Amino acid sequence: MAKHYDSGYKELFSHPEFVQQLIEGFAPPEIAALMDFSTLKNHSGNYITPLFEERFEDVVWSVQVHWQGVTERLFLYLLIEFQSSVDPTMPLRMLHYVACFYQHLLKTKKLSINFFPI
Repeated sequence: MAKHYDSGYKELFSHPEFVQQLIEGFAPPEIAALMDFSTLKNHSGNYITPLFEERFEDVVWSVQVHWQGVTERLFLYLLIEFQSSVDPTMPLRMLHYVACFYQHLLKTKKLSINFFPI
């Protein structure tokens, strides 16, 4: 269940200028420089998981990346979840969130079966 501060951060990062500032503030400069921030596009983070659980909590953006003469669209999945205590299963939960998102992309034909995350 999302807490009010989760919702506040999700609202904050629903604006492209804040997503750009987040990336420029935390990513290495050489990575941020590859991104064309004028192409930031907000995607719905709402989808149904394979177990028919509805998810509403995710902040998903895409941006065009230019590298070695190639331009590709890169998905940015912002996982914003506060924990009041240590959760040793958090890496597994994060893996599940991202796997469900990629399954959603395949189902909606926004991602080719030939392209998987690395």
